[in-house]
Amino acid sequence: MGRLTKDMNRLCEEIQTLRSDRRELKKTLAEATKARHMEMLGTCTAYSDARAWKAEEAHNHRQDFVDNLKQVVAEQMKATGDDLAMARRAWGGLRPA
Repeated sequence: MGRLTKDMNRLCEEIQTLRSDRRELKKTLAEATKARHMEMLGTCTAYSDARAWKAEEAHNHRQDFVDNLKQVVAEQMKATGDDLAMARRAWGGLRPA
């Protein structure tokens, strides 16, 4: 074989090797992309779950506050009503004869 033939065979083998390497690289990239995609879906799900949990916790906290506030206001209204009733009785007893 001549030098030109050897060089052509070598170039042909290099091209085939590079094509094979490129196919392998594309396959590796596709697998890595799919893995990152699945990881991102898991992360998004975790964030969504955490956000829902935190929202529920905040809602429960606000509801407890409102329930407590209603109770305090009801107690204060009753106390004010009792004070007014006592004042009416007291003032009613001081009427001139």
